[in-house]
Amino acid sequence: MANPIVEDIKAKIRSGNPVTRLIIINVAVFLVISILRILLLLSGNSLSLTALFDAIMNNVSFPVDPARLIFKPWTIISYMFVHEAPFHLLWNMVSLYWFGQILSDYTSQKKIIPLYILGGIAGALLTILIVYVPAFHQYINASVIGASGSITAIIIAAATLIPNYRLNLLFVGPVKLVYIALFVVFIDILSLASYDNVGGNLAHLGGALMGYIYIVQYKKGRDLGAWIARFLSWAGGLFKSGPKSKMNVAYKRAVSDDEYNYSKKVTQEQIDRILDKISKSGYESLTKTEKDILFKASNKK
Repeated sequence: MANPIVEDIKAKIRSGNPVTRLIIINVAVFLVISILRILLLLSGNSLSLTALFDAIMNNVSFPVDPARLIFKPWTIISYMFVHEAPFHLLWNMVSLYWFGQILSDYTSQKKIIPLYILGGIAGALLTILIVYVPAFHQYINASVIGASGSITAIIIAAATLIPNYRLNLLFVGPVKLVYIALFVVFIDILSLASYDNVGGNLAHLGGALMGYIYIVQYKKGRDLGAWIARFLSWAGGLFKSGPKSKMNVAYKRAVSDDEYNYSKKVTQEQIDRILDKISKSGYESLTKTEKDILFKASNKK
């Protein structure tokens, strides 16, 4: 008999939005690691369990040294789903929920997972480059875990796209996204200068750079994460089975290339004007028609 909790989680992953899926995966990985640590503690640090735990962490953490990375290339992806500290996980997941939902509303839900992965990859690559600077060379043997680089990419992307969007922060009140983004980057640079969590903060800055570049290219009509979306769609299709539908389909008249290009150009121009208006006057300044256009465009992407 299937476990109802497991089945519910599977259903959430299949039907939930990308932000929900990412949160579930991160929490699930954290729970597995936590259970292993509890078993390790209860066993009195059994040598066999210690070896198992170390082997797992060594194979999911991102090694800063390229000489080690070449033997574990998958860790450039796996590390961004791994947390050991509960408050590290909590902060990252809360930030992912807030800023992931905001970015989804103004672009598309389909952009979140590709940007999450790109941000994590950029954070890992920047970390490798910077640790070769003499001042940071002592961290060459370090390993990095956590989704912070990925989530920083989403925060900066949202702030770059809609800088004047306001979040109501506890004890502070409404604050524009651009100021939140600048504060996040400032804290990472400050922490880097104090040699506090160097690998993690370098990953944050790499993610921030990717978030900015992603939106700059997005505004030009280029989707840097399209190849990731295609791969995930292909990979997801491998696990789908069942008979093909026998439903009769009524096909619409195919539009010409000129008609399609014109329609796409008009829609993009409308979206650009709406985004500019949001940047200058905030989301509340939009008319109902403008909000509908933005919502429909988001669901099509």
